[in-house]
Amino acid sequence: MTFDSKIDIIQGMSKEISTRISPEGLEIANAYLQLGSVQLVSAHLNIDEAEVSEFLGKREVKAYVDQVFLDTGYRNRFKLGKALDELIEKKLEEADESEIYSNKDLADLYALAHKMRMDEMKAQTELEKAKASQIKTQNNVQINAEVPFGQGNYGELMKKLLKEK
Repeated sequence: MTFDSKIDIIQGMSKEISTRISPEGLEIANAYLQLGSVQLVSAHLNIDEAEVSEFLGKREVKAYVDQVFLDTGYRNRFKLGKALDELIEKKLEEADESEIYSNKDLADLYALAHKMRMDEMKAQTELEKAKASQIKTQNNVQINAEVPFGQGNYGELMKKLLKEK
């Protein structure tokens, strides 16, 4: 993938996600995707490294960077799947042409494809579970009306503290 095509992808994604990211965060995120390090971004944009790190640590900026990273090159699940399908297809054509092939090669490729699909399904399931079970605030209230004042350890302590000397 060329540098220009990466820029096109970044610009396209920035239009989709930019409504949630501040313009400064988006600029820093895009520079980070192009340059690859906090130090280079800091020097390029003439911003303190701590500020660059702070922006990159924000949830929406981090999600944007992760999404762009996963959507480019062979990390993209569709490109990865397509490449694996093409590899399997080539192996099948090669087996037909030569009539000498190893079942192990094909079995390994099918096993790899199956494992990748299972891992993807597992990750999607875990993501859905995480979204469904958002932590909710819980308020606990303790009612001590049934235990009269002066009973139990707390009551004894209060008696001692309130006792006149």
